[in-house]
Amino acid sequence: MSSLDHVVSPSNLFEGDGHTYGLAMAVIETITLRLTAGFAPAAFSQANARVEAEYLPQQPGFNVGSRVTTLDDEGTWTISLRWDSAADADASMASFMNAPATQDYLSMIDMSTMEMRRTVEIASPSARSLDHATRLYLEGIRDGNARAAVEAYTGDRYTQHSTGVRDGVEGFVEFFEPFIERNPTRDIDIVRSIVDGRFVFLMAAQSLNDGESRWVTTDLFDTDGNDKIVEHWDVIHEWGGENPGGHTQVDGATEITDLDKTEENKAIVRRLLEEAFILEPTASFDEFISAETYINHNPEAPDGIEALKAMDRMAREKRETLHYKKVHRIVGQGNFVASFAHQVWNDIDYAAFDIFRLENGMIVEHWDNVEVLPDPADLANSGKF
Repeated sequence: MSSLDHVVSPSNLFEGDGHTYGLAMAVIETITLRLTAGFAPAAFSQANARVEAEYLPQQPGFNVGSRVTTLDDEGTWTISLRWDSAADADASMASFMNAPATQDYLSMIDMSTMEMRRTVEIASPSARSLDHATRLYLEGIRDGNARAAVEAYTGDRYTQHSTGVRDGVEGFVEFFEPFIERNPTRDIDIVRSIVDGRFVFLMAAQSLNDGESRWVTTDLFDTDGNDKIVEHWDVIHEWGGENPGGHTQVDGATEITDLDKTEENKAIVRRLLEEAFILEPTASFDEFISAETYINHNPEAPDGIEALKAMDRMAREKRETLHYKKVHRIVGQGNFVASFAHQVWNDIDYAAFDIFRLENGMIVEHWDNVEVLPDPADLANSGKF
């Protein structure tokens, strides 16, 4: 059977099970074939390379670098490749037969031997919850589809802690539809993410109306058994440009490693905040922060642990000590840990997200985002925490 004539699409395999796998379900396509007698493997290899170099990179949804070709001792070729979705694979197949770059390739194949099968790459629960949180952000706010996104990606409830936004689907819609209208150009870049069990953390850079205003947003989402969003906390702060160390609030490392050290790293961050960053410290910064490398993305802070100590010392002398009143949540994924806390500085109360990167049990990089706590009289929901 030729797979060019008989294609099984997996796009509806999981319809009705409560998940939206089809929205982001990758497909692995595997093709086996033999050559028509008289064609040499070397000639087919050249034709195959042309397909990979000239045809496939032009096809939407093809994952460049995913295609692997093998030849066994009996003359059977096996070619596997990855598509973002079955729809992408189908669209490519529709143009494959007539594309100039595929003609030499097709002319050498014994079509009676050609078979194809597709398997669906099922996303893990953590991948689905991250997908839902990201899509709510990008489809709902960046792309301007507030109602469709909040209805698609939230669960039976949507408890809201964002300043000025009421609980539920209608609260999201009534806040963001006017926001979208006021800001017709919305560029949003998700720069970091952490998935820890049912919790998803995102850090984003936003530019509104071609840079008229720029913001850094940090968000924490709780999800239900269907990986849909049921609660949301955030902190939003104006873009501050480069700090004394030449860093911005969002640049720096992003690669997640050391997954086996997640719980250990979360415990280190909790001790830092609850023992060293309090009014009467019981531990020193040296116990948690690397003396060799400490990259600080705070808008006003230079790099290095000594600079941090100097800032802390000067603040204490002025009785403006920065301290953590309560750590509400710590989430982590490998070498990255994010905390959500009630922070006090100079007698002003803040909601604060801090993001830490750790190496070998020590903190080597730090980002933060703070927002003054709203007056209780101005709350549209139960508050920031």
